[in-house]
Amino acid sequence: MNLSGIHPSWSSFFTADIAKLVNEIMRDVLADGDVTPNQATMLRFLTIDLFASKVVILGQDPYPQEGVATGRAFEVGSLGSWQQSFRNTSLRNIVRALYASRYNRILTFKEVRSLIGPDFPLLPPSKLFEFWENQGVLLLNTSFSCKVNKPGSHSAIWQPFTHALLNYINQQMPELTWLLWGNHARLAVGHLSIKNGICSTHPMICHERPDDFLYGDINHFKATSHLIDWVGQDTATYTGRLF
Repeated sequence: MNLSGIHPSWSSFFTADIAKLVNEIMRDVLADGDVTPNQATMLRFLTIDLFASKVVILGQDPYPQEGVATGRAFEVGSLGSWQQSFRNTSLRNIVRALYASRYNRILTFKEVRSLIGPDFPLLPPSKLFEFWENQGVLLLNTSFSCKVNKPGSHSAIWQPFTHALLNYINQQMPELTWLLWGNHARLAVGHLSIKNGICSTHPMICHERPDDFLYGDINHFKATSHLIDWVGQDTATYTGRLF
């Protein structure tokens, strides 16, 4: 693996042992045929300044459909507009939770989509996750790749790297807020003493229960609105071109 693009904040993480582990993982991953996301974006978080980070969002593994995963957890790279048809339930529920964080109402995705614009200022999907990242959100999965159309297929391969990575992040930045979405995320940090963590079910399946991502007692976006502008209200331009 070429380490030249890695931000200096990760330099002490990349010991000789970690570099060797990453090279072994990449060899196994790329030998598996068609994988997602592509190699260039698989570990894109390493280009981000860890020391400027405020929030970690931890999911499971990339979207398994070809051309969808971007290296940022939960971002749908094939989506250019909220009005475009898409079937990624997790992202639909994320948008619903963003709306609920501002207006204290849970609507269907169709209802929320009809309000995007002046009534609900939300950056377009091609801008939103980058906007979060630029504010200090680390968008991580517990597995950084999978075989196309086979979710979870690389979980065991990445586990040693993920274990070491999350430990490093917690040691370097103990004040970070961790948004842990789903059982995989909670299990992945089970070896850590996290100071600021908010847990919920995974956004993919939402039901009325106290720990639910959408219907639960805590809306993760509202609880961290003092840290991150999740919607992009001050930067959104409301034109048909963007939406």
